[in-house]
Amino acid sequence: MQNKPAVTIVIPTLNEAANLARLLPELLALVPIPEIIVSDGGSSDSTSSVASSWAVSCIHEARGRGPQLNAGGALARGDIIVFLHADSTLPPESYTKMMLLLARESQLAGGAFRFSLQNTPGVWARVYEFNVRLRNIWLRLPYGDQGFFIRRAVWNEGYYFKEQPLMEDVEWWQRLHRQKVLRILPWPIITSSRRFEQRGYLHSSIRNLWTMMRYKLGVSPEKLAKEYHK
Repeated sequence: MQNKPAVTIVIPTLNEAANLARLLPELLALVPIPEIIVSDGGSSDSTSSVASSWAVSCIHEARGRGPQLNAGGALARGDIIVFLHADSTLPPESYTKMMLLLARESQLAGGAFRFSLQNTPGVWARVYEFNVRLRNIWLRLPYGDQGFFIRRAVWNEGYYFKEQPLMEDVEWWQRLHRQKVLRILPWPIITSSRRFEQRGYLHSSIRNLWTMMRYKLGVSPEKLAKEYHK
């Protein structure tokens, strides 16, 4: 029987073949090697083939980040579950220090990493990082692109993602934070700038703030999702 992994990394995908081809060898070079579960929401590209070529698990779930994350988490065997976007990078130092911190602080249930666009040059990338840092400091509220992680024992208590079309990461973090000890780590997850550059950094910041404000005021995730993905 294969030894139980220390960490399981769950990657929700939808047409992410190119990003997976970059990401999977990086993750498989981490020490200790994590279990990797690709949770696909119906890709029409070669996402499944790329996963198979690296001999990692690929499961198929109804489209939606919540259902995909939950399906991957349900199969995780590692003591720590990391939820990682396919266009992100998990540096070895961040991975190692996360494990050491969880081993040292038994009361810590999970957390997120520091948001970083370090592979993207330019002033706007630095401004966007600064805005995220302010949100993390003032509101203690990371988003899913900061790489959420949780002890599997805590996950198994029922702290699953709501199967809603938007803000599932915000809802999950706030619900967990009310009852467990979480921490935003100083070590980074490196995020791709592709969606910020496509939409514009300023437009992305304003739209995210406006969406968050309306969510807090009770606008349904379904309505927000229709507008967000236009």
